[in-house]
Amino acid sequence: MEEVLKGATGLHAGNYHIVGVDLRQRSELITNLENCGIDFSLPTLFLAECVLVYIESPLVDEILKWISSNFDSVAFINYEQINMNDRFGEVMKQNLRLRQCSLSGVSACQNLDSQRQRFSNNDWEGSQAWDMVEVYESIPGAERQRIEKIEFLDEQELLIQLFQHYCICVGWKGAKLSQVNYDG
Repeated sequence: MEEVLKGATGLHAGNYHIVGVDLRQRSELITNLENCGIDFSLPTLFLAECVLVYIESPLVDEILKWISSNFDSVAFINYEQINMNDRFGEVMKQNLRLRQCSLSGVSACQNLDSQRQRFSNNDWEGSQAWDMVEVYESIPGAERQRIEKIEFLDEQELLIQLFQHYCICVGWKGAKLSQVNYDG
């Protein structure tokens, strides 16, 4: 059995590494990846959940460009806000401002196209994005009903309104990854 090492911001077991870093510090990202013994030629997956919106867009562009130029085969899955200029989005931004949470990268969260453009503008081969309404509606009806009973989802209109303001965006680069069907 392999040893599992837990640190303050990471988990390491064999060739499996979860690394937490301040993405605004590209050198910290690079150092952590190198310390894991990263092989830039192997397919690699990056996951981000409501992270990039808090980072200035030029820094996000630098990170995405660095990843694209250093990995042969890579995918980046990003779950984040969209449609931030309608009334619902304005209320979200105001609530976060009141909590002193700066959305420095909100300019990339305007819509699905702006989320995809992050990747196309930074040398990724392709990208696709879906709002959470599309994702939710792609779940088989019986499974949705089961989930709705567990979660007591009786306010469908509010749920849909929330789902219209979040998306999953996937960017990819590399022959091995570009052959995958991301259209559902």
